Amino acid sequence: MVEFASIREKLELGLSPADEVPSPGTKIKQAAVALILRQHLGIAELLIIKRSPASGDYWSGNLALPGGRHQPNDANLCATALRETFEEVGIDCASGGRVLGRLNTIETTNPRAPKVAVTPFVTIAPPAYHQIASAGMEPPALTLNHEVAAAFWVPLSLLKEKGRSEVFRLIIEDQEREWMAYPTVHGPIWGMTERILTSFLSLLD
Repeated sequence: MVEFASIREKLELGLSPADEVPSPGTKIKQAAVALILRQHLGIAELLIIKRSPASGDYWSGNLALPGGRHQPNDANLCATALRETFEEVGIDCASGGRVLGRLNTIETTNPRAPKVAVTPFVTIAPPAYHQIASAGMEPPALTLNHEVAAAFWVPLSLLKEKGRSEVFRLIIEDQEREWMAYPTVHGPIWGMTERILTSFLSLLD
């Protein structure tokens, strides 16, 4: 657990408090996502989801982090991230997990995308999702809802090693646009999720 302890120490020094609450007069829609960490046989991993194909969803089919829009019943944006995580993948980080803090809020920059501000929260998964020894009990399977087509864990060391070494291309209004992306066996991580990961990984340098 040395690697994980080191990451936790750096995160706790570099992150802001987690009790972020949207301002009542905020016009832009607020959302929150969770960077869920676990230890798997001595390796720190991060949970990534693949969004289900959906008509009218700008992020349909993208690799992303669990999360979604803030609801009036959410006490704060951290509660939003935890609620959405439980709804989407079945991990209850509010019970047995730990919130380390939050990263800076980012906003959509593409004029074709819905205008939204996203606040990322870094969390440690509950103990059941960590595996210390190869002979130990397997972590529970994730329970995916209709919004999530797949979910997988990616080693942080692999994300740092590969970096933004891939280019994601998309045709928008007859023009090809490019984004730097993190390569994975499940496809590229680009867009807002890439920006969040880059901010997060910079804390681990």
